Amino acid sequence: MDSDKAVEKENFISVAVYIRDINNALKSLRTRVKGEITKINIYPTAVYFTIKDTKEDALLNCMIWRNVYEANGLDLKDGDEIIVTGAPEVYAPKGDFKLMARTIEYAGEGALKKAYEELGKKLASEGLFDDDRKQRLPDFPKKIGVITSKSGVVLQDFSSNLDRFGFSVTVVDSRVEGKDATHDLLASIKTLSKIDDLDVVVIMRGGGAWESLQPFNTESVVRAVANLQKPVITGIGHDVDVTLTELVADFGVSTPTAVAGKLNEPWEQFINSIDKSFSKINKLFESELNLRKVNLNNSSGKILRNFGRIISTKKENIGRFSEATRKQFRKIEKRISQANSALKSSTGILRSTIRLKKQQLNRGSANIVTMYKTDLLELEKSIKNHTSLVIESYKDKLKNHQDKISFIERNIKLNDPKRNMRLGYSLSYINARLVRDTSEAKTGDELITHLENGKFTSRVNKVG
Repeated sequence: MDSDKAVEKENFISVAVYIRDINNALKSLRTRVKGEITKINIYPTAVYFTIKDTKEDALLNCMIWRNVYEANGLDLKDGDEIIVTGAPEVYAPKGDFKLMARTIEYAGEGALKKAYEELGKKLASEGLFDDDRKQRLPDFPKKIGVITSKSGVVLQDFSSNLDRFGFSVTVVDSRVEGKDATHDLLASIKTLSKIDDLDVVVIMRGGGAWESLQPFNTESVVRAVANLQKPVITGIGHDVDVTLTELVADFGVSTPTAVAGKLNEPWEQFINSIDKSFSKINKLFESELNLRKVNLNNSSGKILRNFGRIISTKKENIGRFSEATRKQFRKIEKRISQANSALKSSTGILRSTIRLKKQQLNRGSANIVTMYKTDLLELEKSIKNHTSLVIESYKDKLKNHQDKISFIERNIKLNDPKRNMRLGYSLSYINARLVRDTSEAKTGDELITHLENGKFTSRVNKVG
């Protein structure tokens, strides 16, 4: 009996413990409550307000911390119809029951539109939407910070449309729908603002109702985006209504796919310019090569024509010398013929006279041969001298032209792209694109390598 009384005396808890138990149980009742503000008091650390049911006689006291209230970006007053998201709680020091608010949003599309327009005018008057304050994208962005929800298809659509330009993507998971997403977005923006080497920040979500986009029309989020030191691209996924976050961003597009296209654009233009430059260089090289060939052919033809004219002139000169020689021989032949005729007409003369004439004829022939032998030697010497001068002169000219031709051939060979391949260099392509950096290849890629005498195909087993 005494032991039962002792147990009964110990079967209780303190007020503080009981209130803590109540509050722990009340956390599971987190919900969204709609009502009309009847009273609001704003203090340095907290905001207290009361909402009433618009149809029945019911009041609910609410409290929200001042910094959280300001993050919601509202200017509440009596009569505003709002939706409060939070969980009930008993304030232990006074025993008061209140709804501890986490987010507050206007109820009804009309109120949302009005708040949107008022905030838009305010931010526009401050110049936050002006083009001259917006940042330009880096020439070739690589490091990208992304704020979106990892649970949807947005991130998959974005990643699948990014081309292989060596992008490095840092993703911060955040809620992006409904007013509750405001706090997640602010935290995510703060996280990315601490990463110094980012080239661009991307904020994305899919399409949805106007009410679901309200965190992107919240003043605290819009100002946080405006204060980022990196260029911001938004892909909110809503074509009909433009959010204030999109207006303050440096670039606003409608879908995650369009965001990927915006990031691919400078790289694609760069690749196209390289292809055009390469094609232009090839055309210039071919044009220069053809010009050199034409000049070489013209020079060779000119040399041959000049040489032919000189040879022809010398042949004419030699022909004239030959004709003069033939004339001399014809004279000799005529004299011999005359001598033979005289000999025949003197057959009746004495043998001694014949012998005398014969001796005289022999002596005359010897003198003629001696005389014309000297002329022939002089003529031969003159022909040799002229021929030697002609040959020496054209040897020099031919050597000069050969030197020029050799110089042109050396320049052509030095500028020939195939020369590098003959030295052992090669060009490798993945998906018909020239590989210039190891970051452009990944394990499993098919690699086509071009050498001087052909090409071969291989597969990447390791990159590093």
